Amino acid sequence: MKNKILDNYIIKKFILALILSLAGFVFIYIITNLFENIGYFVDRKASLFNVLKYYLLFSPKIIILLMPLATLMGIYFSLGLITKHNEVLALRGLGVPPFRIYRPIFLYGVLVSIIVLSFNLSLIPRSKELLKEFKRREIDKIEDFQKSYARNINYITDGGKIVGIGRLNDNMIYEIQILEYKDGKLTSRVDAGKAEWKDSVWILSDVYIRNFVDDLVMLEYKEEEIVKDFKSSPDELTKTKYDPINLPFTDLLRYIKKLDRSGQKSNSERIELLERISYPFVSAIILLFGCPLALEVKRRGLLFGFGLGTLSAFTFWGIIQLFKELGIKGNLTPSLSILIPDVLFLTIGIYFMSKKERS
Repeated sequence: MKNKILDNYIIKKFILALILSLAGFVFIYIITNLFENIGYFVDRKASLFNVLKYYLLFSPKIIILLMPLATLMGIYFSLGLITKHNEVLALRGLGVPPFRIYRPIFLYGVLVSIIVLSFNLSLIPRSKELLKEFKRREIDKIEDFQKSYARNINYITDGGKIVGIGRLNDNMIYEIQILEYKDGKLTSRVDAGKAEWKDSVWILSDVYIRNFVDDLVMLEYKEEEIVKDFKSSPDELTKTKYDPINLPFTDLLRYIKKLDRSGQKSNSERIELLERISYPFVSAIILLFGCPLALEVKRRGLLFGFGLGTLSAFTFWGIIQLFKELGIKGNLTPSLSILIPDVLFLTIGIYFMSKKERS
């Protein structure tokens, strides 16, 4: 019963501090961004309602980005102040070990990470896409002149073929090129002047087919040819000019598989996929630093502990970005570029916790 009272007391202070810290950071970030872009909104005569809606759609990704720092602040404004007011000293005098004091914070921190993970896999990509579309239509006031019209479309079929399209106009496409790779080598190339969407298939006209076998090139000409594994409708093709980074988790996974089948590199997409899983748990790893340092407030001061914790958090974030770039450039595999910073700081954090537990 006493343990439950202690847990509830600590958790209430932590959750309140976390919410206030996160709200404060998000507000500062949005105000700063607004001042940087106020000229852009004025030039486009954006209404106050549209500006508010823009930042409402802008907020989810900022909340995820700032969650680790808000978690750190939540620790220092809860556990740190409890320590400063000698409440932790009283608990230690009763024989309560350090881990027992900050265990409820750590458990709730892991729970927050799991919730953030679920948002990061679904809500955040969707909000980014909605923000992009809202900005284009309501702020920049760009409307589609035709239902199905686009230029310079690049598309990857489910079978891994790369389709390049010069222009799409209603149910017609022009300047088509279809490339097929196997084991990183080009095996066939199809060039066509135009194609018509008819009976749910694309019918190519004026078609040149090249098959590459060893050092030989076999050329074949056909007046018409039906593309069997390219079945995307004109409406679907107008939606292919997306940023893959904004795709939902499952769609991004399918896109990566298409890139692999087509023989193209997918480092940046794989890193984005893995980062969506790993980044929410940065908050839990930061708890390993923040909790022991918060218990040092009475001895070394609140500012010292907060400063050291903040330095650790930004160092962690900087190393994450460094290894991410190494993965994108191909110097490390995507999995290692994401895993190494987490394992490194997780090990150091566990060392901090165990050292505090022995003291």
